[in-house]
Amino acid sequence: MEKYKLSPEKITKPIQLLGAWLVGLLAVDSAFLTAVTKMDSSSWQSGALTVAAIINVPLFIGALFLLQTKFRPELQEDSYYSTYLNNRTNEVIKVPKSDLQLDQLLLRINKIENKLKSKKGNEGTSKLSKLSYGVNVNLKESINEKVESKLHELGIEIIREFGVESNKLDELVVAVAEHLPSEVVNRVLIMAKELGFQSYSYIEPFEDIDEDVLFGAYGNPVGKITIRMPKTA
Repeated sequence: MEKYKLSPEKITKPIQLLGAWLVGLLAVDSAFLTAVTKMDSSSWQSGALTVAAIINVPLFIGALFLLQTKFRPELQEDSYYSTYLNNRTNEVIKVPKSDLQLDQLLLRINKIENKLKSKKGNEGTSKLSKLSYGVNVNLKESINEKVESKLHELGIEIIREFGVESNKLDELVVAVAEHLPSEVVNRVLIMAKELGFQSYSYIEPFEDIDEDVLFGAYGNPVGKITIRMPKTA
């Protein structure tokens, strides 16, 4: 019985009653079945307790189902339940000021977090849109379409083509200008990874290249793009 001991002071929300009921079911049935094991199997008390333990399960499940369907609004926290009653009865319901302030604070925090995420994403897009790009003419058509579509999303209107058709590409390499900040380089590599590029290299200052980023660069790459992409649901 100690395993299923309840602490009433910890049950502070109506929804927690469901958990308390399940613990109660386990405790009651465990007590019945423990008593049965200590009785003579031929006694009527043993049979009665066994039947009671079996019947308890559908009774408890039925009661829980009823709570989750017909009485679901009553299982909400006070602030939400008061709003439900107010909408249903059009009566003014008084809610503790502290609860309302907490709810309003949580809403404001969520709004601020969403704004910060949106601002961060817009800043990253803005930095990428200020770069100049080149695309190798030997890229596969499917990869080339992805690259061009992505660049158009960034607002890039001019894309320089480079390369000789006879120079086929052994692997997909993106080259990034060495002078770019590390934050911008990381964002370029993330974008390249999304487009299917596996390796990267740097455009050295002495090279006669005007672009900041080259998709399908020649030469030996300096490393693999190991950035992990987020899993899609």
